[in-house]
Amino acid sequence: MNKTSVWRLFLMISIVFALSLIFLYREMTDISRPFPAPGKELLQGSDTRPLYYFGVVSRFPPTLIYQGYQPIMDYLSQNTPYRFALKLSTSYRQTVEQLVHGKVVAAFLGSFIFAREMQTKNLRCILRPLSAKNKPFLRAVIVTQTSSHIHSVKDLAGRKIALPSPLSFSANWFLYRALARNGLKRSQLDSVRFFAHHHTVIYEILKGHFDAGVVKDRVAQEFLNRGIRMVARSAPIPSSPLVVSLKSPKEIVQAVKTALLKIDLSKEHYRRLVRHWDAEFAHGFALAENDDYRILLPLVKAAGTK
Repeated sequence: MNKTSVWRLFLMISIVFALSLIFLYREMTDISRPFPAPGKELLQGSDTRPLYYFGVVSRFPPTLIYQGYQPIMDYLSQNTPYRFALKLSTSYRQTVEQLVHGKVVAAFLGSFIFAREMQTKNLRCILRPLSAKNKPFLRAVIVTQTSSHIHSVKDLAGRKIALPSPLSFSANWFLYRALARNGLKRSQLDSVRFFAHHHTVIYEILKGHFDAGVVKDRVAQEFLNRGIRMVARSAPIPSSPLVVSLKSPKEIVQAVKTALLKIDLSKEHYRRLVRHWDAEFAHGFALAENDDYRILLPLVKAAGTK
């Protein structure tokens, strides 16, 4: 094979690889297509138990949410007197409204938006997920490409920054804590853009559209040593709560708590069970109270109402 043929082959392989990446990105982030009807299999057959819905803030693309969260619904359907399925939303606010108006009996909210809304909307957290270290905490992480010359928060001056939802802890920690504590102002950045999902932030950095971004640690861990490295991280905060409202039936809330708290990862049965759950919930749950999230109220105040 001569040099010309080799270069043509190399070019073709490169084009195919690039197109594959574009296709994967669109598939993962496309929210325009109909979402698979959650719990559809539960609606068929002779199971006539009442069906209830869980909300999920739009922190991840719908495909990833369905893959990681629907198995939790299936587990609850098998271990309580009720059937459960997901009801997705297109924003953090919409999930809160679903909960307040009784369209869902519980919701996986973000820590920041829960702290922001818990009093005015009469919300109550019941559980929060444990980390791999068996602690009910999470962190926000500033990330950049492995080859980037960014090594500290101060290096972000004049850079393009990608952030998740304006109602996420990650975005607000960066804008109202990380910058100030490192002597920077938002005006000193080249630009800031918000994206609907944490994974989209990562993809935008990998494509070179942004110099750095901020995501929750669970997402950052997925991409470490895959073109992404960590620049800085927040102090630990209470992990994303499972929340109910005044409209949530007490008997259902208790059944959910009992089923999720009995997960014991010292037993092989449960270790197999959680392998298909979203990584954030694959280590079990701990009891939670609203007071746990008061630590975030100063950040909520700093961010103001948006």
